[in-house]
Amino acid sequence: MTGHRHRPILRAMKRSGLLLLIFAATALNPLRAETESIDLKALAKKARPAVMLLVISDANGKEIATGTGFLVSSDGKLITNHHVIEGAASAIAKSENGGLFPVEGVLADDPKNDLVLLKLKAKDLPFLTLGDSEKIEVGTRIAVIGSPLGLEGTLSEGIVSAVRGPSDQASWIQITAAISPGSSGSPVLNATGHIIGVTTWLLRGGQALNFAISTVPVAKLITSVIQSTRITPIASHTSNKNNSLSDEDEIQTVVFNAIENKKYALALKLAQDACNIHSSSSGAFYSLGYANFFLGFYDDAISAYRQSLRLKADSIGVWIALGESLSALGKHEQAIAAVREAITLAPTNTSSWISLGGLYNAAGDIQNAIQAYKEAIRLDPRAWLPWWNLIGVYFNAGQQEEGCRALQKAKELSPKNVEMMIRLGKNRVFAAKVARCLGTDSSN
Repeated sequence: MTGHRHRPILRAMKRSGLLLLIFAATALNPLRAETESIDLKALAKKARPAVMLLVISDANGKEIATGTGFLVSSDGKLITNHHVIEGAASAIAKSENGGLFPVEGVLADDPKNDLVLLKLKAKDLPFLTLGDSEKIEVGTRIAVIGSPLGLEGTLSEGIVSAVRGPSDQASWIQITAAISPGSSGSPVLNATGHIIGVTTWLLRGGQALNFAISTVPVAKLITSVIQSTRITPIASHTSNKNNSLSDEDEIQTVVFNAIENKKYALALKLAQDACNIHSSSSGAFYSLGYANFFLGFYDDAISAYRQSLRLKADSIGVWIALGESLSALGKHEQAIAAVREAITLAPTNTSSWISLGGLYNAAGDIQNAIQAYKEAIRLDPRAWLPWWNLIGVYFNAGQQEEGCRALQKAKELSPKNVEMMIRLGKNRVFAAKVARCLGTDSSN
């Protein structure tokens, strides 16, 4: 875990307020019928002809994976998950009536949301249409048609149990319908047979938690190719790198890199796969917690961090990350206790004291927040971040003069970082107070 263990804390400080859970919209009249009943026979008859089993092969023609996709146009445009085609040299789509359609290539890709739009060599095919997933409500009855373990046309039903995800990203729909290996890329359908999501991953723990991405990025992907017919061969579009992660540093590096590139779904899948393969790896569960934290799934992040600590109780970075996740849920006392544990393990660790200051500040304990930041400064007089964090604490306490002194000290230590933080800041009140300290116009 060397070199990575404090990334969640620093990122959380830089992106404070980003990871907020969002929930389904209030009930709308057109959706109430969906929550009551669903005609599965009619739905299957309508939708199954447009759902395909995907068989993925490597450069030697050997089958390496299967998945599911669904048609969104009569000329063979097909949506599936990005991870389904990773490492592929070729792919074939098989319909429920046995028809085989070669995949010509990739029309558009969205790894961040784990989506890809493929083009089949076909015409005059049945296809599905998108519904409005932004209006979906918790409790809506849904159905999923996929190809678990290669068994195409398999129908399962359930309800929408939650709509979650960070506010600046597309929503994730949590469903109770079964998802198994091979179901990736399956359409989630409402009672009228319209697509409201695309299954992408599941978490295995005390219970199976199944997730689908909303139709918002799906619609964008389809729209992006309306005026284009350019097709990229799968072999040149995907990487043949083996994603089986071996050691803790490798696991964390790959997951962190995926998150830095905003490939959140891929990061979560890689971390979950690593946990399934390396169930005794503290680092694997730390990575899983980290991925969940960035998606705003704080409860799941906390569970993963605690499992990591059960496997390795002296991991300072995991204790700090656990505290950040607990704080995000408003569990301030538990959060502070977690970071205090990190400080007990390493009293001179500056990051622990910076995190503790942030947790006290979030809990409204200004004096203890100031003391924690000052301890970080005592331990590392060259650190600019605790001085920067002190600015907001002093401003919130009405101590403008002390805040200005902290700002000046932060600028002396790291002018470039402070300028960047001022430029990226979105809080107008804070910006006005900073401008007053600097003697500049905050509207510029």
